[in-house]
Amino acid sequence: MLRIKDGDVFIVVYKSGKIVHNDSKASQQVLDVILKKEEAYDYVLGSDETGKGEWYGPLVVVATALTPDEIVELRKLGVRDSKIIPKPQLMELAKKIRDMKFLRESRILSPETYNDLYATFRKEEKSLNDMLAWAHAEAIKDLLEKVGHQRIRVVIDKFDVKKTESRLRGEMRERKIRDNNVEVIQKSKGENEIPVAAASIIAKYIFETRVDELNRKYGVDLRKTTPEDIDPKILPRVAKLHFKNVAKSISTS
Repeated sequence: MLRIKDGDVFIVVYKSGKIVHNDSKASQQVLDVILKKEEAYDYVLGSDETGKGEWYGPLVVVATALTPDEIVELRKLGVRDSKIIPKPQLMELAKKIRDMKFLRESRILSPETYNDLYATFRKEEKSLNDMLAWAHAEAIKDLLEKVGHQRIRVVIDKFDVKKTESRLRGEMRERKIRDNNVEVIQKSKGENEIPVAAASIIAKYIFETRVDELNRKYGVDLRKTTPEDIDPKILPRVAKLHFKNVAKSISTS
């Protein structure tokens, strides 16, 4: 933890990345030094997904495109690794982020859409990672088209380097997006990067709100139940059918 208290300056920087400070002009000047802007790129893009590990609910992939100034603003807001943010705080932080005007794209695969796409990929002898790579590439290439021919860094939370790289480069060639100014990085612990962290927070917000909608629509509590406790006719609308517990429930119904 870093603590600064001197006259009008009061700043506390926690190891988690959270920053607490007063609103004095002096504190803002110090923060500008601490939160040094990344000047090597005009935009840094980050993407992440959520819902991959849950048998219920959608798969959500979000990509963000942030300028150096926007990265600093999100740091000041407290954007950090979503895994260390309690759910109530994450949902409130997500609402603040969503009100900001930075560029973003998402791919929200409802359970029914997810199941159809998964079946299609499996028929082509492709895996879940192929589907994830497709969703990430789709969101990122839409952002690349929006930001134009500028200096761009793309950061993806790593899950399958070869498939993601191949899919993204293929989408860029198909859309005739020049890649000579685009640096693509896939890294573990990608949420250490603010664009990835922001994408993850937004993705989790979307996932949780969509699960709430499914609960209300079908009169269930997906977070506290199991597939065998749900009407088999409803399962394809709320669950990912290839999960073993879901498939077992359907086969025994």
